[in-house]
Amino acid sequence: AGGSGFVEKAIKMFVETEGNSKENESWVFLSSKDGDLRDRKATEAIFEKYKPTHVIHLAAKVGGLFANMAQKVCEPVHMVCLFLL
Repeated sequence: AGGSGFVEKAIKMFVETEGNSKENESWVFLSSKDGDLRDRKATEAIFEKYKPTHVIHLAAKVGGLFANMAQKVCEPVHMVCLFLL
């Protein structure tokens, strides 16, 4: 998750560079278009479809300074909910 941001792109570029991934290793990069991780059923469907052995969670809400000042608690609560799934 978080598959369309700066960090994801760097990881993807590293993995796709020859010699940086193991034989028979498969990487899947998803974004919010693939499912809403705040929705338990959508998250379960993603896990059922891909059956990952590892997950790198990079999702974040970037709203800028004023959005962060206005919504100080909103996103951390969503992020905690994701990890409780």
